[in-house]
Amino acid sequence: MRLRLSLLTLILASLACQTLFPTPAPIPTATARPPRPTATLAPDVPTPTPPASLVPTESADPNAVRACAYQPGVSIPAQMPAEVTNGATPTPYPTPAPPTPQAEDVATTARQLKTYQDLWDTVNKNYLYADFNGHDWNAVGKKYKALIQAGLSDDDFYLAMDEMIAELGDEHSFYESPAAVKESDASYAGNNDYVGIGVLHTLIGDRSVIIYTFPGSPAREAGLKSHDAILAVNGEPITSIDGGPSTAIRGPEGTSVTLTVTHPGGEPFDLTLIRRRITGAAPIDYCLVPGPRRIGYLFLPGLDDETFPDQMRAALEAFTRDGPLDGLVLDNRQNGGGASDILENVLSLFMRGTVGQFVNRQEKRPLTITPEDVGGSQSVPLIVLVDVDTASFGEVMSGVLQNSGRARVVGQTTLGNVEILWGYDFDDSSRVWLAHETFQPVDLPNGIWEKTGIVPDVLVPTRWDLFSEATDPALAKAVELLSQP
Repeated sequence: MRLRLSLLTLILASLACQTLFPTPAPIPTATARPPRPTATLAPDVPTPTPPASLVPTESADPNAVRACAYQPGVSIPAQMPAEVTNGATPTPYPTPAPPTPQAEDVATTARQLKTYQDLWDTVNKNYLYADFNGHDWNAVGKKYKALIQAGLSDDDFYLAMDEMIAELGDEHSFYESPAAVKESDASYAGNNDYVGIGVLHTLIGDRSVIIYTFPGSPAREAGLKSHDAILAVNGEPITSIDGGPSTAIRGPEGTSVTLTVTHPGGEPFDLTLIRRRITGAAPIDYCLVPGPRRIGYLFLPGLDDETFPDQMRAALEAFTRDGPLDGLVLDNRQNGGGASDILENVLSLFMRGTVGQFVNRQEKRPLTITPEDVGGSQSVPLIVLVDVDTASFGEVMSGVLQNSGRARVVGQTTLGNVEILWGYDFDDSSRVWLAHETFQPVDLPNGIWEKTGIVPDVLVPTRWDLFSEATDPALAKAVELLSQP
């Protein structure tokens, strides 16, 4: 078993950096997965890396920055229903039934038992909470060892190991099969390679809501946009039997898939798309708000793609090509976290100095930011948008900018899931991301955001599928704040 240098959160991408043996104590870097009770991000078909201009929509002028659909004084912000404004707690996925035992050869069972033992020992030695969150880790281990001894297929074994980690109850630590490790490492490096329709989507209740579409993808070409909801795939529910997102959107290249979709506030309709293979990095979207003041909007979907800092630099350069910004809105509402080096690179664009420290049972280490100014980014007035789907380093990023006085925060209180995860690789190429540290902001108690979440300066609850860019209540409030003298 090898220790991979990494930290917390979404889903979805882990590190492709070097691995170290667990002595001396490593400096983690981070992972990206949203907390279990909220949405599960399901990456589909990334397209090739965006051009250097990073114009997120097609334009005759390669240097142009698109105008936001939200128009101050014209757009009418959507009204959120009571279940959103009252801060309803997301419903956790149902606990899957234990896998059915089946006959397996002796060698398969022996291999699985070795991985199980390495995993159990790793948790026993390195888990952040010495009391295992009040759970009897020995009893948990015996239960899953008995399942393996009764016979499990490899697929069922990896599912069982993820469920064993879930029993720790921190709603953050998780386990990846070898296939998941390969996919998430490629995603982190910006080398996604999928077949599907070209969307990143997240479950909200019984629907899967599009976070963004990829340029040149079947979904983008068909007119699907961020905030649209997928209700069904080929007539079947978008949720799988275990309550997670259906994988039916994916399939062989060149085959068709029929989606039942709806725009925010619209009626459902069917749309048939042809799956394609498109590779590359996920894009960052941004736009300029129409009006006399130059206010930029930048949507940061996570900190789990090492191309994101350069994409942000390019966006800031594009924003300021014709003059300085009067304000910038950073949208972290779907930011489920990512790698610590990406966190530091992003924060470096807006601030400087020691902003807190990581704390585990043995040591403390500071988080110190070295500044980089791109188009006046160190001084531009900032608003950060957060919500219940902001998690992990997405929360740390938002909280650090707020706590330092560098930004005001608008939105809904986050759920508070900011343990730092370290990744441990095993001989079968599987990996566990394990809560190993907490974060202590400057002048605040250790682990405070785990208890309170990030509390916005201005409360504006939203739900991603109930508004569009043109009717975004939080963006409207941010623009209002940035427009004040």
